[in-house]
Amino acid sequence: MRIPIHVVRQWHPDQTHKTGHLPGDGITPHLRESDYSTRIRPGSLIAWSDRRAYEVVEVRERPVDLWPEHFRNEWDRYTAWWVEQVVAGRDMGDQPEKHTWKHRPLVLVIRPADQPTAKAVHYAVRASRTFYVLPEHYSVCRLCGEIPPCTHATTEAAIDHEMANTERLMSIPPGHCLDCGEPITFRMQATRFPGPNLWRPDLGDDTAVFHARQRCSDGVRAYRRQWEAKGYANGQQQLPLTDPTT
Repeated sequence: MRIPIHVVRQWHPDQTHKTGHLPGDGITPHLRESDYSTRIRPGSLIAWSDRRAYEVVEVRERPVDLWPEHFRNEWDRYTAWWVEQVVAGRDMGDQPEKHTWKHRPLVLVIRPADQPTAKAVHYAVRASRTFYVLPEHYSVCRLCGEIPPCTHATTEAAIDHEMANTERLMSIPPGHCLDCGEPITFRMQATRFPGPNLWRPDLGDDTAVFHARQRCSDGVRAYRRQWEAKGYANGQQQLPLTDPTT
């Protein structure tokens, strides 16, 4: 089974599941139970960060005086921002309260779904955080016990995607767009990044060029992120300096 690249970058179960919202005041107040969304309650089965299934034992409010420090700091930043918006004349609605703040910490108590006698573990989780809620009958990888796609499968898929992308880049001739691979002519606007070519070092300096059109913009953004991370200045949109087709 081929795993899509978006699943490799942001994992989710490849089986039937719902988006689960935690209970509490102010948390998705208009939520309706559906085939896609549900309210998490004791007995719900959720996928945890280790890609394993856990049973929810309890969800409860955490006393304000017992909030972890980073939650207290976030609350201070949020309320300061809220005041700034009100002073600027924006309608921000009712003044936020700690006990109903949608990003406040809740206590989530869970235990492994396949170990009903295991000791439950307590976590402080953001009230607005959502979880993948699994059906009573869910599948796991027979080798590692993780919910598919398991870590091994997504790692292999990431390697396959990277190799395929490398092969694609290596097949692009000089002067062609590094996103779509098509030629760039004199009449086309292009975005050229000066300096070393991060994707095709073999082409030399000042050869990273993209079409200045919408369908090639994802490639431009991806390249720019890497380019700026190297400490370079902004690339300039310009006409190609030479005809890449000659």
